[in-house]
Amino acid sequence: MWNKLKTVIITVLSTLGVLFIICLIIFFNIPDDEDDVVGTEIQEVQETDEDQEAQEVQETEETWAADEDQDVQETQETAQLQEDEEEASAEDQNAGTAVSIPDSQIAGKQLKFKTKTLDKKSVDQSVFSDYDITVVHVWGTFCGPCIAEMGDYARFYESKPDNVNLVGIVCDVYDGIDTNADEANEILDEAGAKFMNLRTSDSIYDITDDIELIPSSFFVDRDGHIIGEMLIGAHFDATMSKLEEYLK
Repeated sequence: MWNKLKTVIITVLSTLGVLFIICLIIFFNIPDDEDDVVGTEIQEVQETDEDQEAQEVQETEETWAADEDQDVQETQETAQLQEDEEEASAEDQNAGTAVSIPDSQIAGKQLKFKTKTLDKKSVDQSVFSDYDITVVHVWGTFCGPCIAEMGDYARFYESKPDNVNLVGIVCDVYDGIDTNADEANEILDEAGAKFMNLRTSDSIYDITDDIELIPSSFFVDRDGHIIGEMLIGAHFDATMSKLEEYLK
C-alpha cells in the first residue's frame, strides 16, 4: 500500500515539476517574443518616420531650389528688360533729329579739300556726306580754352543724334608735318574725345583763313555747303546754342 502511495506521490510531483518547468519556459518566452514584436514595430515606425522626414527634407530642398531658380530667372528677366529699355532709350535719344536749315543760310560754294587725319588717313569733303549737319570745331594745341572744353565736345559726340556729326580741325598740326601731332593726340585721349580730327592742309587753310581766334566753329551740310556765318571765337555753349537753331 505504501509503495503504491509513494509511487503516486512521485508521479504527481514529477508531473507538477514538469508543469512548473513548462510554465517557466512559457513565462520567459512570451515576454521575449512580445519584446521582439514591439521592438520590430518600433523600428519599423522609426524607419517610416525617418523615411518620411527624409522625403519632406528632399521636397523642401527641391522647393527651395525651384524658388531660387525662379528668383534667378525673374532677376535675369528684370535685368534684361531694364537693359532693353535702356537700349531703347539710348536709340531714341540718338535717333535722327529733324534738321531745318533756311535756304538763305546755305552758302552757294561747296567746300572741296584734301588732307589727312591725325592718324594719317586721307580724307576729303566726303566726310560730310553721311550727315544732315556737321559741326566743325577749329582748335589748337596751344589754346588753353580749347583744351578746357575738349571734354564737352567729347561728351557731345557720344550723345549726338545719328544724323549730326562732329569733326575737328587742329590748326597747328599740318599735313606732312608731325609737329604738335603727339600733343594733339594726348589732349584728345585725356578728354576721351573720339571724333575725327583733321590736319591743316593748303585746301583746309583756304577754308579757315578768315578765322583769327580759336576756339571757333562752323556748320556744314551733307553737300559741303557752309551753313550761316563762321562762329569766330565761339566756345562750346555758343556753338551748341547755334546748333539747336537748326535742330527741331
